[in-house]
Amino acid sequence: MSFRFFIFILCCGCSIKPLYNSPSEYIANNNIDVAVIAEREGQMLRRHLIDLFRDLQFSRRRYKLVVTLTSVEKPFAIASDGNAKRLKLSYCANVVLKNEKDVVFMKSVSVSRSSNISNAQGEVVFSLYDRSSNALLKELGYRIAESIKVFLSNEN
Repeated sequence: MSFRFFIFILCCGCSIKPLYNSPSEYIANNNIDVAVIAEREGQMLRRHLIDLFRDLQFSRRRYKLVVTLTSVEKPFAIASDGNAKRLKLSYCANVVLKNEKDVVFMKSVSVSRSSNISNAQGEVVFSLYDRSSNALLKELGYRIAESIKVFLSNEN
């Protein structure tokens, strides 16, 4: 019994802390709770945002981030035969950052990319791969995170 007590006292004196009872849990992700975003692309964007906010430490206040995502595909550069030569893919995110009482930050952030979808098969495959690799969603996440970083750094 005394040996176990000695080990317990020894471990309490060092910097070992239990994982399940961390008081700095919310500070580790800057107190920003990213709300669920609808659709598959919204969930990918949410995952990117959670990763981006994980290690930020600007304030001790708690915030909730609400994002509404819309996407638009627009064919353009129509050829004489009626086929589109290019496709523009755009994402627009309406970002709302709330504290416990009210809305503190609102912004609309967008990204877009055009891809060549002409007759060549390699270009079509490239444009399809570009969409599924979610590079635009990562870029949108970076832009949202940078906007919030600037706001929080100016607020404090």
